[in-house]
Amino acid sequence: MLCYHQIRNPTRADDAAARPYIVRPSVFSAQMRALKQGGYTTITGDQLVEHLLRGSPLPDKPVLLTFDDASAGQYTHAFPILRRHRFKATFFIMTVVLGKPGWLTREQVRTLDRSGMTIGAHTWDHKAVPEYTDADWQTQLTAPTRDLQRLVGHRIRLFAYPFGLYDSKAIPYLLRAGSRAAFQLADRLDPRHPLWTIRRIIVPELSGRELLREMRSSF
Repeated sequence: MLCYHQIRNPTRADDAAARPYIVRPSVFSAQMRALKQGGYTTITGDQLVEHLLRGSPLPDKPVLLTFDDASAGQYTHAFPILRRHRFKATFFIMTVVLGKPGWLTREQVRTLDRSGMTIGAHTWDHKAVPEYTDADWQTQLTAPTRDLQRLVGHRIRLFAYPFGLYDSKAIPYLLRAGSRAAFQLADRLDPRHPLWTIRRIIVPELSGRELLREMRSSF
């Protein structure tokens, strides 16, 4: 399971901390080409959940592509490349940014959904789940999920933890919001709650060959 953030060319304003989360469109294109040539088939988050829950079959060499936060380049740069390869992906949306400069618009989110991409929730403003107080569950989880459901016209069933930081106390709230699985970024899943700690790796600017090597060593 691969996790991307910003698909764009870096600028001088990007410091060293930001660079690992930025992948140039040309590099992203090369990575997707390597996946295609390597025989990988993209799957949806729902396909993965059905496999984990019920043992539903997956294609040979499955890969789940995910995008966090809702930055604009995910639509303007990544989406055309995904369509070119007939790839599916899951987009975890932080709702506070929608319609602001540099971020996805609501219409773009609808277009992604209608084109066969999966839309998942990623809180209102990216506050880390372990920091939540009682009031945060409504603000960060319940309300954003409902907002996205109104936007796309159907249930939102997947969630990604901001910063990839899992906390088991979130599970009852996720269930009430209608989620059936959640994604984190730690090295290991919680064996007590495997559906709520699905692993992903953040993809930096790797060549296509390097990406395939990293995938083989990480999963």
